[in-house]
Amino acid sequence: MEKFNKYIKNKIIMSELKKSFQKVRYVGWERSMSPTIEREKKTMQYHVGWDKSRERGWFEIYDIDSGGEDYYGEGGLEFTGNVLDGYDGVFSLDDEVVKCVKEWGAETKDMEESLGYGTEDN
Repeated sequence: MEKFNKYIKNKIIMSELKKSFQKVRYVGWERSMSPTIEREKKTMQYHVGWDKSRERGWFEIYDIDSGGEDYYGEGGLEFTGNVLDGYDGVFSLDDEVVKCVKEWGAETKDMEESLGYGTEDN
């Protein structure tokens, strides 16, 4: 029974993945009527999670300088098995979030194609 409990405990721990990281990005506010977007260089903080047992994930992104007052986004990730097939909370899913879950074993090809990300380097 002890061996079984260890297995269940390890399985539960391994089914939820979390990662926090920073990345320097050029960010700017995009609007549907914006002919051009002025971007500025900011260090962005990322928090990404994936609960494989529930086929759900989440993300939070904000600029370090203002603590998210200037740039902030968060949302949910939807999976069918290991396939990332949906998201909500933002207009377009940040490619760093997609890369993160891909590193964890998610199948992201269809999502990358629908978002217009190149797959040649993946």
